[in-house]
Amino acid sequence: MIETLIQWVSIFPPELASAVLAALPVTELQAALPVALFVFKLPPLTAYLSTVLGNLVPLFFLYLFLPRFMNWTLTHAPKIKQRLDRWFNALGKKHEEAYSKWGAFFLFLAVVIPLPGTGVWTATVLAIFFQIKRELAIPCIIVGQFIAGLIVLAFAQGVFQGLKLL
Repeated sequence: MIETLIQWVSIFPPELASAVLAALPVTELQAALPVALFVFKLPPLTAYLSTVLGNLVPLFFLYLFLPRFMNWTLTHAPKIKQRLDRWFNALGKKHEEAYSKWGAFFLFLAVVIPLPGTGVWTATVLAIFFQIKRELAIPCIIVGQFIAGLIVLAFAQGVFQGLKLL
């Protein structure tokens, strides 16, 4: 699947292709940054900036459109609303203890740990679900994203440099 996405975004300049990959929920920063480095052959700083900034785009779109979409589904698409409610409730139950313990800082943790299922998409949805004030949520997510980018960059550079030694 990632190969198909790479082919699809390859029509764009490498920096934009990296940003687009980073904005997608299936790849986000964790996959887009190594692709930018080793497939698109971008310099580390360019790869870092394009993927981190690209991964922040969904933050603003989710904040703008997800609450409106939820309200729209309430009246126009009750079956979609039921499915989204089940998903939100499952997500909420999964992260409720961490949120009650850490508060808005939990969003930082949800982004800074670069594992599958974590990242800007998840943290933004959780911020909306837990109704965390934007003034708290957005800075936590952005700072977490910049640090997560450094972690992924360091890991990618270290692992692939180590493989060259073999």
